[in-house]
Amino acid sequence: MLLKVEKLVKMYKIPILGGVAKELNYLLGVDIPRCVVIGNNVSFPHNAIGTVIHDNTVIEDNVRIYQNVTLGRADVYKSEKDSLSEFKGFLIKEGACICAGAKLICKKGTLVIGKNAVVGANAVLLNSIGDNEIWGGVPARFIGMRETSDNETSCASSAACPTSAR
Repeated sequence: MLLKVEKLVKMYKIPILGGVAKELNYLLGVDIPRCVVIGNNVSFPHNAIGTVIHDNTVIEDNVRIYQNVTLGRADVYKSEKDSLSEFKGFLIKEGACICAGAKLICKKGTLVIGKNAVVGANAVLLNSIGDNEIWGGVPARFIGMRETSDNETSCASSAACPTSAR
């Protein structure tokens, strides 16, 4: 496929092409606002169809975000500018893996996904998680720790991610 989400997201910073790239992503079924901060080597396997990412999101390097992932506010009934909203945003740290269908819902502060952490498929995560942790289920619960070596920097080399995605 010529239109890859990763390539289109990289174009976001180019003045005129950025707007076109954003609209093309939208047509592909991906809602990633131009103001989302995206690091290097971030991948969206399977073109991340159905993925929605809140605009107050920072995604660090070497992160994988699969299809149908949602990063959103729990207090959508309040205006973002409402002083009653305690929502700040999302921080996805280096090497994290957010598997297909995962929902990350933040009500208060900043929801942080730790370095090399994994959020399992279809999990509903309501709280921040630490480095190398694996969480899954509805609601998401701690499952275990990733065993990482010094030279492992991303989900791509992890047994925690689906083999077909490597």
